[in-house]
Amino acid sequence: MAISSLNKLSPVFFSLFVVLHFQLNVAFDSTQEAQALLKWKANLQNHSHSLISSWTLYPINATNNSTQHRSKISHCTNWSEVSCDHAGSIHRLNLSSARLKGMLDELSFSSFPHLAYLDLSINELFGVIPAQIGNLFKLKYLDLSTNQFSGKIPIEIGLFTHLETLHLAENQLNGLIPKEIGQLISLSELALYSNRLNGSIPVSLGNLSNLAWLYLSNNSFSGSIPPEMGNLSNLFELYIDNNSLTGPIPSSLGNLRKLEVLHMFINQLSSSIPKELGNLESLTYISLHSNNLSGSIPASLGGMRSLIRVQLYNNNLSGSIPPEIGTLKNLVDLDLSKNLLSGSIPDSFKNLNKLEILYLRENHLSGTIPQEIGNFMFTKLELDTNNFTVGEIPKELGNLSLLEELILNRNQLSSGIPSEIGFLTRITRLNLSANKLRKSIPESLGNLLQMNNLNLSNKQFTQEIPPQLGKLSQLTKVDLSHNFISGKIPPQICDLEMLQELNLSHNSLSGFIPREFENMVTLSSIDISYNELEGPIPNSTAFKNAIMEELQGNKDLCGDGLLFFRLQ
Repeated sequence: MAISSLNKLSPVFFSLFVVLHFQLNVAFDSTQEAQALLKWKANLQNHSHSLISSWTLYPINATNNSTQHRSKISHCTNWSEVSCDHAGSIHRLNLSSARLKGMLDELSFSSFPHLAYLDLSINELFGVIPAQIGNLFKLKYLDLSTNQFSGKIPIEIGLFTHLETLHLAENQLNGLIPKEIGQLISLSELALYSNRLNGSIPVSLGNLSNLAWLYLSNNSFSGSIPPEMGNLSNLFELYIDNNSLTGPIPSSLGNLRKLEVLHMFINQLSSSIPKELGNLESLTYISLHSNNLSGSIPASLGGMRSLIRVQLYNNNLSGSIPPEIGTLKNLVDLDLSKNLLSGSIPDSFKNLNKLEILYLRENHLSGTIPQEIGNFMFTKLELDTNNFTVGEIPKELGNLSLLEELILNRNQLSSGIPSEIGFLTRITRLNLSANKLRKSIPESLGNLLQMNNLNLSNKQFTQEIPPQLGKLSQLTKVDLSHNFISGKIPPQICDLEMLQELNLSHNSLSGFIPREFENMVTLSSIDISYNELEGPIPNSTAFKNAIMEELQGNKDLCGDGLLFFRLQ
């Protein structure tokens, strides 16, 4: 009877009936959503002080229909961080940095069938991520990062076939990455960094053909890198650094032609760097440092024409530096330190006119330091602990007007320090120690007014300490020990108001110690041992705290401090 009566209704009336029925259902769903949020709010620990304090419904003092309508309007228009679609259903919750503290257990995810965007990042949410989160079938964006979530990533995450962004970073999640994550075929961004995840990287990640950004850093992943990662042909950035990964770098990574950033440092990767990485013409940053990589640096790296930063330090790489690196004309930062590299600096380096940072320290490099090095725009240059020989430090180094650090210690450099070093007015750190340098300390060092660390120890310097060093008001540490410096300690040294450490030991200094040391309140450590100094030691903190080994071996020092030591 009801059906036959309904068939007799006019088309207009039937359409009106359908619309009213739809609106009532939306109103019911909308009210159900609001009630679900209020229930969750009530279980949070500090809801009255968070951004969701505005979440309230109108009092129930009208008909049911009007109450439903008011609740729908209320949470869609008056509730902070809540957005609804045209039908009045919640499709977006942006509660990032909302000062939320509590769990997700009381949040009924099944009450939000239209939710597409959920951001709960940067809060104090804790507990596990409930399996019921898999009920958010239409979700495209999920960010739970920077909270205190623990436990495992629920396998139900694999139900998010529409998900494009998944951020679970900076939590306390543990266990494995569920293989079901490989079902997120729409995913373009996956961030799981800074958790406690372990086990191997699942092979199923290779199914995510739309993935553009993958961040797995700062976890405890082990095992080898799956070759299937080479299937991620749309990948722009790959961060898997700071883990415990072993085995070789897969040659299949050479297929990632769109890749711009490759960070794999601080792992236990071994074997050689695959020559196929030279295919990554879009790569701008590559960092493989602090692994167990061996063999030579492949010449194919010269094919990475977009490279800006190369960090291969702290490995076991051997052989010579390939001259093909000189083709990387966009290179700004090159660090090959702490390897077993030998041979000389390639002539092709003169083409790297954008290079600002060059670290080649702690290798077995030899030959001369090229004069062309003065044509660069270096801010940091560290060539120490090698076997560089033959003659003087190139005076062309004085052309490096932007240089902030010059580290050449532990080589075989001879002759003197060129006076042109005094042109490096931006330098903050100068270390030329443990070479075969001789002659005198140039007075031009007094022009380096920004310098805070000066080390000229273990050389063959003679003559006196130039009083011009007293102008270097930023100095905090000075080491002139183990030389043949003679004469008196210039009182101008006591003008260094920021000086904290001073080592003048093992020289031929004579005369009295300047009384002005008593005015140096920042000086906490001093070593004047094995000189020819005499007279009373100053009444200052540094001298009072000095141990006997830092004062012994002089001509005739006296003072209460020395008497104390002798009585011991």
